[in-house]
Amino acid sequence: MSTKKLARNVGVMSIAVFFSRILGLVRDQIMAYYFGTTYLNDAFNVSFNIVNLLRRLFGEGALSAAFVPIYNEIGMKENKKEQIRFALNVLSILTSVLLALTLVGIIFAPLIIKLISPGLPIQTSELAVKLCRIIFPYLFFIGLSSTMIAILNSHDYFFMTGLSSALWNIGMIATILIPVWIGPIPNTELIFQAAWGVVLGGFLQTIINFPYLKRIGYNFKIILRFSGEALTIMWKRFIPAMVGIGIREINLYADVFMASFLPIGSISALSFGNRLMQLPLGIFAIATGTAVLPLFSRYTSEKNWEGLSDSLRFASISLAYIMLPVTAIILALGQDFVHILFRMGRFDQNASMMTYKALAAYSLGLLFFSLNQTITPVFYANKDTRTPVRVAAWMAGLNITLNFILMQFLFHMGLALATSITAIVNYIILIRLMKKQMPDVKYTNIWNNIAKIGVLSVIIFALLMIINRFFSYESRIQLLIKDTLASGLSFIVFAVGASAWKVAYSEQIRKNLWQKFHRH
Repeated sequence: MSTKKLARNVGVMSIAVFFSRILGLVRDQIMAYYFGTTYLNDAFNVSFNIVNLLRRLFGEGALSAAFVPIYNEIGMKENKKEQIRFALNVLSILTSVLLALTLVGIIFAPLIIKLISPGLPIQTSELAVKLCRIIFPYLFFIGLSSTMIAILNSHDYFFMTGLSSALWNIGMIATILIPVWIGPIPNTELIFQAAWGVVLGGFLQTIINFPYLKRIGYNFKIILRFSGEALTIMWKRFIPAMVGIGIREINLYADVFMASFLPIGSISALSFGNRLMQLPLGIFAIATGTAVLPLFSRYTSEKNWEGLSDSLRFASISLAYIMLPVTAIILALGQDFVHILFRMGRFDQNASMMTYKALAAYSLGLLFFSLNQTITPVFYANKDTRTPVRVAAWMAGLNITLNFILMQFLFHMGLALATSITAIVNYIILIRLMKKQMPDVKYTNIWNNIAKIGVLSVIIFALLMIINRFFSYESRIQLLIKDTLASGLSFIVFAVGASAWKVAYSEQIRKNLWQKFHRH
C-alpha cells in the first residue's frame, strides 16, 4: 500500500472521526451547561472512566492489537471462510466475558468507586456508585462494537466505523435534551438521564456495524472454542497487551485518584480539558493509529521493511504538520475557546479558568500523544506486545511520581502536565527500542522535518499573542470571529512557511486534507 492509499485511509477515518468529535463537543457543551464543574459532573466522570478503562482493554486497545494481525494473517495464508470463523469465535468468547464483567461491575460498584476515588466527598461518592451501576452495561456494547470495527477496518471500511462513535454522542445528547424539552427536571435527576444515554449510545454503536459485516460475508452464529493455534497465539499476545494498556490507564486513574483530594471541580476540569485536547487527537492521531495497524501488519507479514519505513515516516511527519500548529493555537487562544464553547449555565468563570489550565498542560504533549499512536502499532504488527508493556510499566511509575510532585504546586494543572511529560518520555524510549529491535525499519529524515515544523509553530504562536494583545473582546461572537480569523491566518502563514522551507510531504498533506474535507 502506497503512502497515497495510507493518506486516503487516514483521511477517510479523520473525516468520520471529525463528525463524531463535533457531536462530542456538542455533548460536552450540554454537560457543561447543565452540570458545570459541580459534584454531579465529578461523579459522572469518575463512573464513566471506570467503564472506559475496561473498554480500552477489551475493545479497540489490547484485544484489537492482538486480534488484527492474526485476523489479517489468516486471510492471507488460508481463506476468508476460516478468517470469518476465527472472528466469530473471538466475538462469542468476548460476549461471555463482557456479560460477566458487566455483572461484576454492577454488584461491586461501591467497592470500585472507593478504590478509584477515595478522596471524594460522601455526596459525590454515593452518586458515583448509582451512576456506575447504570453505565456498566455500556461495556458490553462497546466491547463488541470495537472488535467489529477492527474487523471492518481490516477490510478497508473506515468511514462508517469512524462515524459510529457519533451515535454514542447522539444517544447522550438525546437522553439529556428530550427530558428537558418535555418538562422541568432538576439537574440531580438529569445526570441519571446522561448515564442512560451512555448505554443507549453504546447500543447504537454496536448495531450499526451489522449491515457492513453482512456485506463482507458474516452470518452470525455462536462458536465457543477455547483451543486452536490462532486463538492460543492471540491470547498470548492479548494478555501482555492488556497488562500494558492497564498500566497506561493507571496514569488516568492516578489523575482521578489524586484529583479526588483536590477542590471540587478538579476532576471535571481535567475531563473537559482532556476532551478538548482529544478533538484534534481523535480526528488525526487516533484515526492514523487505527489506519496504520492493519497496514503495518501486512508489511511485517510480507517483510516489506521499506514500505513500513515509508509509511511510518509519512504518518509521523503528517501528525507533526498538524499537531504542532494546533498546539500553538491552543496555547495562545485556548482560554477563548473554553469561553466560547462552555461559558454558560452552570459553567462559570472559575470553571472556565480551571479547564483552560488543564487544556494548556495537556496540549504540551499533543504531538507525543499522537506519535505514540503510530509507534506502538509497529511493535504490535511485529507481534511484540511485551515491549510496550514494559515501557508502560515504567511510565506509570514516572507519571505517578510527577503527579505527586507537580500537584503540590500546580494542583490539577500539575496532573495534566505530568501526563504530557510522561508521553514525551514514553515516545523517546519506544523509538530507541524500535531502532534496536527492528534495525530494518528506518526512522530517518523525520526529526529534521519536525524541527522545521516546530520553528514555524513558534512563529505562529508569537503572531497569535500579538493579535491577542491588540484585539481583546468579551463578547462570544466577537471572540469567535477574532479566533477564527486568527487561526485561519496562522494556518496560511504555516502552510506558506512549510512549502518555502520544503517540509517533507507538505504538498501531499495539504492536498489530502483539502480533498477529504471538500469531498465530505
